[in-house]
Amino acid sequence: MAEQKSPNPNHRARLIFDPQELNYDFGEQHPLNPGRLRALVDLLACSGLWDVNDERTRLGLRPASIEQLSLAHDPAYIAAVQRLGEPDVADRTPEEEEQRRELAQRYGFGDSDTPPVPGMHEVSAMIAGGSLVALSAVMGLPEGGTFASEEERPLHVFHPQGGLHHAWSDRASGFCIYNDAAVAIAHVLRASEAKILYIDFDAHHGDGVQRAFYDDPRVMTISIHETGRYLFPGSGDVLEMGNGSGRGYSINVPLEPFTEDDSYIETMDPLLSQLVTAFAPDVIVSEHGCDTHAWDPLTHLNLTMRGIGAQMKLAHQLAHTYCDGRWVALGGGGYALYSVVPRAWSRLWAEMSEQELPEQLPQEWIERWQPLWQAALEREQQGQQIMGKQPTQEEFPTTFNDRPELFPPQPRRWEINHINRQTVGLVRHLLIPSSIRQAFPIARHRSPLSDLFDLLHLNRSSTPSRIRTLQTMRGPVLLRDFSPPSLIERLRPDHGLSSFARLPEREHQLLLDIARSPDCALTVAHTPAGEIIGQVTIAPADEWWEGVENLYEVAIEVSSDWRGLGIAREILAFALELDAKEDMIFFAIGLSWHWDAEGLGISTFRYRELIKHLFGTQGFVEYATTEPNVSMEPANVLVARIGDRVDPRVSKQFLNRLIRSTAFTPHW
Repeated sequence: MAEQKSPNPNHRARLIFDPQELNYDFGEQHPLNPGRLRALVDLLACSGLWDVNDERTRLGLRPASIEQLSLAHDPAYIAAVQRLGEPDVADRTPEEEEQRRELAQRYGFGDSDTPPVPGMHEVSAMIAGGSLVALSAVMGLPEGGTFASEEERPLHVFHPQGGLHHAWSDRASGFCIYNDAAVAIAHVLRASEAKILYIDFDAHHGDGVQRAFYDDPRVMTISIHETGRYLFPGSGDVLEMGNGSGRGYSINVPLEPFTEDDSYIETMDPLLSQLVTAFAPDVIVSEHGCDTHAWDPLTHLNLTMRGIGAQMKLAHQLAHTYCDGRWVALGGGGYALYSVVPRAWSRLWAEMSEQELPEQLPQEWIERWQPLWQAALEREQQGQQIMGKQPTQEEFPTTFNDRPELFPPQPRRWEINHINRQTVGLVRHLLIPSSIRQAFPIARHRSPLSDLFDLLHLNRSSTPSRIRTLQTMRGPVLLRDFSPPSLIERLRPDHGLSSFARLPEREHQLLLDIARSPDCALTVAHTPAGEIIGQVTIAPADEWWEGVENLYEVAIEVSSDWRGLGIAREILAFALELDAKEDMIFFAIGLSWHWDAEGLGISTFRYRELIKHLFGTQGFVEYATTEPNVSMEPANVLVARIGDRVDPRVSKQFLNRLIRSTAFTPHW
């Protein structure tokens, strides 16, 4: 046994594990085997990463009550789980057996995926309670426990047996009985005003959690998973975006089979930062199913520990950047029981607790678990062959990291990466506001605005930036176009400036990122005291419009504290006073479900009319379009202004793109 290390006193991380959780067991031949959790706890102990008896890094759990389970599950379903989990008896009548079969069929226990087993209510309630305690602890709720001081309260909690994300409110599904993440999130929503971000890294779509909060704008669910075309549960398309007031808060990124590390990281890194910026959550709950690994027998993805480790580092970074460190991590899927799961989740705990991961696996651990791996290897390799993978694992791993030579490049790598980039482009277009897209621009071979200063200021004085004073009922306001980063750094946001990033300080960072972008022209309105009260961004159109020349998107925002004074009209007119505007096409899309419509006290359809009127003062007109944001939501609107000197060929190209019927196919 390795000598136990002293925990980092500053990481404030706890791990939840109770031996009773090992009773979540569907049988020796079932893919979800509790042996993986035993191997994990043993590896953590042998590596000196965690001691089950150390009160400083352990958090106890208690079963979720019926009332707590009912926050995410129908009472009739809970009763069925209790009934079907009763011990087997030999003297059941044929009628009773038939009733049990009907009950099992009705509530999702009628197949081999999630068979009914004795005691399943008790152990499932224990797991749900563990995740509820974890989230309550980081949020400072009583159910999370009592701590000697606020500094003792954990910021990070890892519950490896959690992450049963497929369970529906009234149905077991995909090895999952109670949806512990949904129960925990629902509890916090009832007890607080928190906004919760749920990120699902499992190879299978997190359908149960998405379904539980599909109409709730206080929960954003992000699922990065293998496309459902070939994999359970068959859902998770990009167009599953939420319903009602929850529209835009369900994000799905379906990846191609055989996606490798580089494409996965390229997909994950930019999207998550943009989405978290837009949502501004109070806490992150992440599900780290490691069935994304190339050795997993139940999926087609092809990650190594490099890609899996990158997701963990990013979740950690986002938690500290946006949520004051509040982060709950759950386990989830993973069916390479001994070669992948213990290594992946040890890496997750090391990341959360800020410990250095050893290079080598402990020899005593290898000797203990290699025979079990060998016994299960044939079954795992058969599963890989069924999934279309070429089994490459010939020896038990001896290091925490994967050896690159064991993972040869996929033959369709370029095609797979190209399709994944298209998916990212569509997600960006549908779900990320224009201002945030421009603050996180895609890599371009050549900046569309590389000559913007010259183009927009032909025949002007040598100084590209202009300043104008606007007199309002609340005093003077200064308008400044082509605002440099140094100016934005010196200014501060007004309290009501929160349309896109939701919090003024994050809105300020967003504007600073836009000012630094070579692709953007930023106009700001600020008070003489240095408070930014409005902004207009002009930036190249995104991937949806790829190939249309001289096409620019306009986004506008005015502080909620300064509305009703005509500032929006004045700053928009000022930003569009361009010598070369007749050579350009400008467009804007009004999105009623984004936060810039909140607080106006008007209906979404009135918001649509407001956008038309505002931009109409600058010569914009409404266009019918198949652009998905507009065509799928009648309250949204697209308006555009085609300059008098725009080449007729380009005008026709733009008008044709408005009613495109082909798939989203940007040229990267």
